Amino acid sequence: MKNLIIPMLIVLMMFQNCVPANKGLIPDETAQQIFTPAELKGLDEMIRFVDSKVAENKSLTDVNQVYRAYFDQFSSSVSGGKMFPALLTDSVKFKFLETLGKESFSSVWKLDDHVQMVRYKDTTLTDLHDFKTLGINNQGKYLRYLKEIGKSDSLYSHLYKSMETAGDIPPSVVGWYPAQHKEIDFTLFKNRLWAAVFLLRMGDPLEERVEKYLKEKSLAADKF
Repeated sequence: MKNLIIPMLIVLMMFQNCVPANKGLIPDETAQQIFTPAELKGLDEMIRFVDSKVAENKSLTDVNQVYRAYFDQFSSSVSGGKMFPALLTDSVKFKFLETLGKESFSSVWKLDDHVQMVRYKDTTLTDLHDFKTLGINNQGKYLRYLKEIGKSDSLYSHLYKSMETAGDIPPSVVGWYPAQHKEIDFTLFKNRLWAAVFLLRMGDPLEERVEKYLKEKSLAADKF
């Protein structure tokens, strides 16, 4: 028996080396067909970034518990008629998104950093330089991905049709989606990717952003 121990250990080690390493979240077949490996890498980075922000200041470790706890707060605020605070500030969000590869970014997002006209209170402001606005890229691969998975998933069919009609994530989805979180398995790629897109798209109210932008510009001008 003792003579068999070493060979058995060697076989066990060889077997362990053959077992694929746990790579965490695995893109589904549809995602692998639509996105390139480089784009999938960027999307994974985006998901991990949002994961870290959602889990901040929480002792929970299970991904479903973490996201459901967050969306519990979100949905209760929305149902109560309140604005839920953005997951992170615009400056932090844009700084992160700038680190994504161009292809990964454009597969989901479109960015306008030179807004020609913004309605602010009772005034129309024009020619706002460096005022960034983030939206869903209607020509991007992500919307195509939603369409494909929506063929077998009613939640994503609804999201795709709503976004295709509105040209972005409409207010109706902002009010509807968080209430669905108890039925969602956040260990799945499609669900975590959508949660990341949804939460990154949510920002501070436009009026607050413009007011902050104008204050920063005013302070910068006072220095000269």
